[in-house]
Amino acid sequence: QWTDLSLIDHELAKQKRHVPIRQLVNRAGDALKALKPCFMMSPLSVAQYLEPGRLVFDLVVMDEASQLKPEDALGAIARGGQLVVVGDPKQLPPTTFFERVMDDGDVTDDDLTAAEDAESILDVATSVYQPIRRLRWHYRSRHHSLIEFSNHEFYKNLVVFPSAYSDHPGLGVKLIEVPDGRFVNRRNVVEAQNVVRAAVEHMRVHPQESLGIVALNFEQRELIDDLLDQEIMNDPHAEAFVSDWRGKSEPLFVKNLENVQGDERDVIFISTTYGPNEQGKQFQRFGPINGPQGHRRLNVLFTRAKRRVEVFSSLQANNIMTDSASWGVKVLRQYLEFAKNGTIPE
Repeated sequence: QWTDLSLIDHELAKQKRHVPIRQLVNRAGDALKALKPCFMMSPLSVAQYLEPGRLVFDLVVMDEASQLKPEDALGAIARGGQLVVVGDPKQLPPTTFFERVMDDGDVTDDDLTAAEDAESILDVATSVYQPIRRLRWHYRSRHHSLIEFSNHEFYKNLVVFPSAYSDHPGLGVKLIEVPDGRFVNRRNVVEAQNVVRAAVEHMRVHPQESLGIVALNFEQRELIDDLLDQEIMNDPHAEAFVSDWRGKSEPLFVKNLENVQGDERDVIFISTTYGPNEQGKQFQRFGPINGPQGHRRLNVLFTRAKRRVEVFSSLQANNIMTDSASWGVKVLRQYLEFAKNGTIPE
């Protein structure tokens, strides 16, 4: 059999019938490591392509560890001599949306290991490895107001560098009120139209600034996506913007709250989506924001932008009741007040 570099050269010369990747890594692993000492893989790819015991690495680095379940991470950890786990405990844990609720009636808390009792590998590492190393400042923000709210509400002690421009139209957090927006059938059509108009205007006026659009639920994301596609097809400037940024590292995106973690753009537009119904009544239902992880979802969203956040809202902050509400709902109200007034509500 061909092995190592001989196998790689042999495979490069072939046009078809290549050996499977797992077999290639197994038979030519030493040569692959010598050619490419750094492998960048998802935990699933590690399990799929690296046979246990065949390749061992000096160092394993896990990024976005708050999103990674312990059982999914252990296979990659076992293939390394040293481990660095990197993540933000104030951002989203792994999703449990598709998991079946199991009845663990016979299991007591005392029987659980550190891994079983934790949501993510970051939680395990936090409890096992001491002392924890923390970033001292927020690297992304070009204006202090972009991280000011999250620092006050969640992180408490990040070093925030003041911007040279305290009040600048191209920097910071802006609120665009949509008083005639109505939340009907889980969509807010007027607000979506406002977001799309502003997005197309941004593409014409600020083609050098990357853009991301986030809605607070899936249905609103779909609506914005459809409306924006129609506008882009009829506007050569918008079409050029999308095409230009598609070839770079920060293409235009339209996402909902659940899947925006890890993204960063120069400018983020937020459609708060919720608002009064057709009769003008404001219900206190805000989807996943009402849940126990609602505040972490919002923290992810509020910290995506490098230059500017524009919040489009049919919601009035004073119409959000926070007496018995979850942390997420309280954070939503306070952020709307912050976007409007520029000051942290006490």
